[in-house]
Amino acid sequence: MSKGDTSLPFDQYQRYRLVADLIERVREGRGPLRILDVGGRTGLLRKFLPRDRVDIVDLEGSELSGLVLGDGSRLPFGAESFDAVVSFDTLEHIPTKRRAAFVEESWRVAKSWVIHAGPYETQRVADAEARLRGFLTEKLELHHRYLEEHHLHGLPKRRDVEAQLGQLGGEVVSVGHANIERWLGLMCLSMYMDRDAPLRGLAAEFHRFYNEALYTHDHDGEVYRHAVVAAFGGARLPDTEGLF
Repeated sequence: MSKGDTSLPFDQYQRYRLVADLIERVREGRGPLRILDVGGRTGLLRKFLPRDRVDIVDLEGSELSGLVLGDGSRLPFGAESFDAVVSFDTLEHIPTKRRAAFVEESWRVAKSWVIHAGPYETQRVADAEARLRGFLTEKLELHHRYLEEHHLHGLPKRRDVEAQLGQLGGEVVSVGHANIERWLGLMCLSMYMDRDAPLRGLAAEFHRFYNEALYTHDHDGEVYRHAVVAAFGGARLPDTEGLF
């Protein structure tokens, strides 16, 4: 099992490693899977699942090979075109009225699995993000586009996503990761080091240490992120025993 690129910022590493590990647990000895990453213009999932074919669709372009420009709520693919359809910290950037269409489209083009990983609405998560936005504004004089979109659109409700995927015929389980107090402290530290050029080298070592030594232990208490996993057509859900 690939541990991916451990030089990535810890928050990115968390989301990709979590989903990649879940996919490894459901492949049941299959060969390479065809996977669609919706909103993944960085192509980072390819580093974690190098033997699979990972196609990318995003509203915004990049220099990534094979990127298809498209809207996740109107995917330009036929039904059941992919073994799995995944998204990473994407649903919260979609206006509320389009979220159900986004989830339904992921189901339409998936044969076996749909996974939507990201922060979901709880008071603790909302408070943590508000504190992080305050730190960035007051201490670093930084306007963070993605956090502001979370605030603008509101975080998705996990029970709504679980219920919708269940109504579409899926067996559903949610897997949490990233202790929320630890996530907030590490995000503040990470942003601070990234803002200060002399500290960027130290930041790289900090991220690598977390990714290699702490990631597998970071699931206790209330968490920042959940992966909502749905299995269709007789595909199995991941066995989470020993995942962390």
